[in-house]
Amino acid sequence: MYNKSSKDFFQKTIKNESGMALMLVLGVIVILTFLLADFTFETKLNKIKVYNQQDKIQARLNAESGLNFALAELRLYQEGRNKLEKEESLKTAFPTSDLEGILTQTFVYPIPLPKGAGIIQKTALEDFEKNTLFRGEVSVTFTKVSGFLNPNGLRLRPKTTTPDQSAKDQAALDNPDDDTPKDPAAGAGASSDPNKKAEPADVIIEKKMVETITRLLKDKSDSDEEFHSKYSNLDPAYLVKELKYYVNDSSKFSDSQRPEIEGKFSQKNITPKHAPLESIDELYLLPSWDDALVDLIKERMSVHEVSVIAVNELTIQDLKIIFPAINDIQIEEFFKYRDGDPDKKIKATKFKNADDFKNVVTGTLNIVTDAEYTERINELKSAGLVIDTAGKLYKVNSRGTMNNAVYNLVAYVDLPIKPQPAKKPGPVGTNPDGTGQLAGTTNSDGTVAKADPNKKEDKADPVELLQPRVIEMRLE
Repeated sequence: MYNKSSKDFFQKTIKNESGMALMLVLGVIVILTFLLADFTFETKLNKIKVYNQQDKIQARLNAESGLNFALAELRLYQEGRNKLEKEESLKTAFPTSDLEGILTQTFVYPIPLPKGAGIIQKTALEDFEKNTLFRGEVSVTFTKVSGFLNPNGLRLRPKTTTPDQSAKDQAALDNPDDDTPKDPAAGAGASSDPNKKAEPADVIIEKKMVETITRLLKDKSDSDEEFHSKYSNLDPAYLVKELKYYVNDSSKFSDSQRPEIEGKFSQKNITPKHAPLESIDELYLLPSWDDALVDLIKERMSVHEVSVIAVNELTIQDLKIIFPAINDIQIEEFFKYRDGDPDKKIKATKFKNADDFKNVVTGTLNIVTDAEYTERINELKSAGLVIDTAGKLYKVNSRGTMNNAVYNLVAYVDLPIKPQPAKKPGPVGTNPDGTGQLAGTTNSDGTVAKADPNKKEDKADPVELLQPRVIEMRLE
């Protein structure tokens, strides 16, 4: 039954607009609140991003300042090293390795407070930090590069034999039984065999690489059965040839295994560089050198010119490279002498210089004879390597930190050796300085000239290091 009063109430309710303004206001407030919350979140997020970016920039600046500090330290080392090389008395009293140890210590900022520090030390350190504009943290570490096998040494070099030398070599081959005196100017390390020629540097380095890889593979295989099963059939000589093909100009490399090497590069779609390596990580590009093999070997190699073999940092593998015939007993005695043995109360005795190393190896420990040592050192010199107690190539790790941002710079810094001017030889039959008759040659009256007992032997020119330079830098 239709009720007229109900109809009127319904129509009045529909037409009633009271409270609509309140609903609109509440709706607008909700929307504005949401927009404000979103705007606040975006603002805070952008603010965090800006702070993070500032921290990253500050961390990078800290790392770069650490590298500059390292270069300053090495500059001081260069000056001190050159001073010691020029003053023989200083070099004997203060070994270059001690100077190197002082100036290449780890640097950390903020400076850590030592245990047991008193109130004076704490206050001084706090005042120092307050007056310092440096923000964040930095740590700088120096590592001497000890891997002296350079893959770039496998590059073939053009022959520089002079016509006169070629004529002498041909004459020696034509008259192998000729017993005429050999040229004494060839040096004490010269071979008495006229048919024997000095091996090129690339051949010496290739042999040493093969020896090193063979030894590393054997040592790893003896302790790891899985590694042995996977790499027991590897040919170290082939691995080195593959590397030699990669770093040499294609027209200069000739070997019976070249077709096989080219086939492997083509199979894995790798284009040979045919140029020197710029980073040791390029070994991963070689088709037969997988990651495990490269990780095993790369610490023994360096693509940079190391030149100096630091004898106070020699490892067992390094010692075997220098003296391949050394046995386990001699190795043990060598490290007992150099590093000491607390159980047997043997004190460590670091080598002061190259002559000290020679005297210990040939005399005290009797590892090789004097003649064998000279021959081995001459082989290393032909490969561009010399014996010394301090290095010239360093890996600098500079780590900058600001809050949660970290920036790690790794740089290889070299101190090049200043080239020595070539000495002009004197007339034939005279000493190198052009004075007197050379011992062993025939005088005009037919007698054999003897060495002058009053004449002092010419000393080698002191090594002079140039200013440090960064030759490789990477971000890790």
